[in-house]
Amino acid sequence: MSERDWLLIRLGEMLNRLARPHPCDESLPVEVRATLRQLGVPCNERTPREELVARLWARKRSLLTAAMHPGWGGPGITPPSAA
Repeated sequence: MSERDWLLIRLGEMLNRLARPHPCDESLPVEVRATLRQLGVPCNERTPREELVARLWARKRSLLTAAMHPGWGGPGITPPSAA
């Protein structure tokens, strides 16, 4: 399994954990914050889940897009022409 595949799996798992219903005043559990930091997503116990979900989806989308266009380096770089 490649590092990209592993990262996609981890991002999906974290999205599942963050998107679950939760009380409005519930802070992020320590293990969730630790995993997010390992994935390179800085946060604290009061970081809104909506913000984290948006960041994780953006990262996952970027990885998936790069996999579909192997010659393309991601956001900020012009993708190859479809010609």
